[in-house]
Amino acid sequence: MPPIKKIIRDAIEARQQHHAATCPVTSGKERIKAFLHGASDGGKRVRALDGEDKEARRQAILDAAERLFTDHHSLANVADVAEAAGLAKGTVYLYFQTKEEIYLALHAREVEHYFSTLIERLNDGKPFLYDEMLALARLHLLDAPTYMPLGACCIGFAANAVPLAAAMQFQTQMASWLTTAGAGLERHFANLAPGEGVRLLKHSYALMIGLYSLMRGETSKDPKCPVLPGMGTYQDEAALALTRYWSHVTGITDNTQTTKV
Repeated sequence: MPPIKKIIRDAIEARQQHHAATCPVTSGKERIKAFLHGASDGGKRVRALDGEDKEARRQAILDAAERLFTDHHSLANVADVAEAAGLAKGTVYLYFQTKEEIYLALHAREVEHYFSTLIERLNDGKPFLYDEMLALARLHLLDAPTYMPLGACCIGFAANAVPLAAAMQFQTQMASWLTTAGAGLERHFANLAPGEGVRLLKHSYALMIGLYSLMRGETSKDPKCPVLPGMGTYQDEAALALTRYWSHVTGITDNTQTTKV
């Protein structure tokens, strides 16, 4: 991580550029004051805008990291993410302490998209069967270009690669999503006892990520990874395995022997 003086200097420069049109400053003291306290109007109006700007800048960092990961399927360093986002490296360090924290936040954003859609559907009062659950899984997880590769990377992070507070926040949010979605599944599938909805979701993810790791030779085109004979694409094999597992757990007839997934 760069020295704190460099981080502050880069952040001041980034802030100065952002407010140049409305809050021109000339001296070093004025630059520091503008960075720490905002511009005129007692700072009230500027601070309100700063909250929105902070979230927009955070999302811009994640968007840049996503573009780089899509191109290379590997974790870009902070400097490259900053350049792709059009920000100073020190500015990125104000939001994320490590590259691993950036990519965990990106993965959390993808997970949120899936769970928010699933939970909304489970709570709308209409019947819900696992074929629709499979469609959601394909859309948000299996067919998404970065979800499984990024999930596999996050699982492999070293113990201290992500700051404890960020890791705990991710785990807490995951627990909340799993609990809410699991309870929704139990309402729709009579065979699921209390707590079995969460178990189904955890086992489903373990199946998907495990199969992804097993079939990496086909999904990543990495010559070091073996290609397994007699199997379809990762997406089709994962869909088939999920359908068979869900049909067993829910007691709904398995049609995968005669119906192509």
